[in-house]
Amino acid sequence: MSSQAYVLTRHGAPDVLRPTTRSEPRPGPGQVRVRVEAIGLNYAEILSRKGLYGWAPKLPYVLGMEAAGNIDDVGEGVGRSPGEAVVVGTQHGAYATSLVVEEAAALPAIEGFSAEENAAFPVNYLTAWVGLVESGRVHPGDRVLISPAGGGVGTAAVQIANRLGCTVIAAAGSDRKLQRVRELGADATVNYRSDRWEDRLREVAGDRGIDVALEMVGGEVFDAAKNSLAPFGRVVVAGYASLDYTLWSPLSLWRAWRGRPRMPLREMLTRSIGMSSSHVGYLVPHTGLLRRIWGDLVGFVHKHGVRPQVGHVLAFGDAAEAHRLIESRESYGKVVLRV
Repeated sequence: MSSQAYVLTRHGAPDVLRPTTRSEPRPGPGQVRVRVEAIGLNYAEILSRKGLYGWAPKLPYVLGMEAAGNIDDVGEGVGRSPGEAVVVGTQHGAYATSLVVEEAAALPAIEGFSAEENAAFPVNYLTAWVGLVESGRVHPGDRVLISPAGGGVGTAAVQIANRLGCTVIAAAGSDRKLQRVRELGADATVNYRSDRWEDRLREVAGDRGIDVALEMVGGEVFDAAKNSLAPFGRVVVAGYASLDYTLWSPLSLWRAWRGRPRMPLREMLTRSIGMSSSHVGYLVPHTGLLRRIWGDLVGFVHKHGVRPQVGHVLAFGDAAEAHRLIESRESYGKVVLRV
């Protein structure tokens, strides 16, 4: 039998993404094969495609970090049954009609979620949860800034912060996205592409300021978030969406370096503020910690009725179009490929 996968053989524009036919992968000892139904796309895969993502393996490899489907074959020593619905979190390999992963990487699908919602869940909701709860240490009543709020991680973070009893300030690049995140529980919104938007942020932050900022844009948006922090406030960096450079362009390299999130120690000292960061991929070796975090997150989602915001569903063969959509900044919520 054969399957299809997006094997990245060179870096470049979205057109380098073309599905190829390959032999059906077979699970080894301790592994399961998953027949994929839906694939969640992440901005990290945009960076991987461009050759700008530090967690990516060496070429060639199959892109993709999360998918939903059903186990259809198991290796020796695996106590799982074919037909079990699962979600997969992995470093790579998810842009495929079937993939093989270690048994521990195939987690039970979230009950009541569609395949698309399950595919939209692991990376974004773990990132938002770890950023807010584990790194940000948010408390009920905290004033929380989320930027950008309109993407997969942002919509997850708005929902989580709202259910945790926080006052949520959402920043995004379009009024249409801000209207939708207000429906998710944002208390105030800021369009960071509008004139005098930093004045608007200071206005909604008030004299008290921001307790926790989950920041994923970088550049002037990061600077504005940092400048709005209250004493003992903290910025949690979970991304750098404005990162865009080419190795042969000194100007673009300089702009990327200049816009990187940073906080001088003296400023942290004199203002009593802090900065932290996290990446769920680097937590993979800490299996006990991740298992506990996953259990906390899933329990929270069930208790509070949180659901992923699937904004766009495209066909499996349209990965290039999906990448262009994400890069256009016109997407809302999660972009998913349906197999």
